[in-house]
Amino acid sequence: MKQKLLFILFVFGMSLQLSAQVVAGIPDDLIECDVNNPGDQIEVFDLTETEKQIINGQSNVVVSYHPTSGDALGNNNAFPNPENFTNTANPQLIFARLQSTNGQGWEVVSFQIIVPLIPEVVNPPVDVEIVEGDGNGRAIFDLTVNEDAVLGDQDPFLFQFSYYRSQEDAEMYDNAIVEPETYQNESNPQLIYGRMDPEQIGCDYELFSFEISTDGTFGVAEVATVRPWLETTIVHDKLTFQLEEGHRSASVTILNMQGKTLRVSRLEGNRPTLSVSELASGMYFVQIQSHGISETQRFIKQ
Repeated sequence: MKQKLLFILFVFGMSLQLSAQVVAGIPDDLIECDVNNPGDQIEVFDLTETEKQIINGQSNVVVSYHPTSGDALGNNNAFPNPENFTNTANPQLIFARLQSTNGQGWEVVSFQIIVPLIPEVVNPPVDVEIVEGDGNGRAIFDLTVNEDAVLGDQDPFLFQFSYYRSQEDAEMYDNAIVEPETYQNESNPQLIYGRMDPEQIGCDYELFSFEISTDGTFGVAEVATVRPWLETTIVHDKLTFQLEEGHRSASVTILNMQGKTLRVSRLEGNRPTLSVSELASGMYFVQIQSHGISETQRFIKQ
């Protein structure tokens, strides 16, 4: 009886193993900057860059790439040279078929290949002045008021704007002003730098600048501040901060790109660190508050 039971369990286990199906991983979209004949939105992609994500550690499988879902489902019209594929639309949807080579089925997934648009500052921004009558040199500004003019006839849904205190930050895509619609000036007047990017960051961008001002004089003592800062904005598992003498404790808030708070922590010391290993890869904000001074920076978790 015991031998019979063992035989049944063995057969059952084998049947489960034989019936296991391949499961395709979801690949990231592929992005190529518009560098060859800029403006034509045509580039050469290596579709096989998605293979590792699609295979997702499985063995005895092959990946093919197809123009339509029907082709992928029927295993027809696979691209013969996916390592050198020129897009025919922008964006373009690509269908990948993960096929088992030992009879464990197949699965189809899709991803996009994208050539980001090249932004253009159609009209220069104008300076923004607010007269409140209180003479304290402070006001709340909406830094986004120039966006329609800057865009011109470009589709606003295909571009994004960010705003900075310095040209260096704007060029580095670092330390953006988190709430540009309700920004309180830090000097009077103050020069603001704007950055216009396509939906996908990392290719062409345009910078522009304008001045914000209000009535009154901003006190010298109010602007003489020492700011805490993040050492590097591209990290793997931890953030490292620099806190100046007299400011060696800080509250740190991690937010996603939609402004949702993910974590709040307390830092101590002149060069404290904060683990972000639990975060998924992507872009985040970190707000640092120390002795009444607040600084917000973007960082990329790889």
